[in-house]
Amino acid sequence: MKKALLLLFSALVVSCSLYTRNADDIINDLRDARHAEYVNVGSGLLGLGRILSPTLSESSIGINSVQVLDLSKCNGNVRDKFRKHLQNLYKNRYYEEIMTNQRGDDNLMVLARRDGQYVTELVLANASMTADALVVINGHINIENVERIINDRSNYFIK
Repeated sequence: MKKALLLLFSALVVSCSLYTRNADDIINDLRDARHAEYVNVGSGLLGLGRILSPTLSESSIGINSVQVLDLSKCNGNVRDKFRKHLQNLYKNRYYEEIMTNQRGDDNLMVLARRDGQYVTELVLANASMTADALVVINGHINIENVERIINDRSNYFIK
């Protein structure tokens, strides 16, 4: 009886760990795919950009790092896997839906992970027939700045 309960408990733990994927797991899983383009802009480079450009300084208050994964040149299997990961991410209870915009096959999704009044992770995902991309913005972002970042998504996604 103890073995059966232990087996059921371990199966539950494994299934929960597979279900609770986060954005970093998606990036780590797909960034090495053939024709995938991945860029990680860390805090040092962001700090240099703040010094050189006042507009970047204003829009990036509280941002520590930005990761961008572009899968638009990858084959269909990788892009389908990306879309399945996005569905699991959307169902993840640790993320709060900020915005979802769906037109036909084009789907833009913005999710946030919050710590009190600050956003610690902002995920912008674009899944469409022409472009699949994921942008993960980490930091200590004020709620007022989140709307500005979302509205400025043209800097992240090329249409």
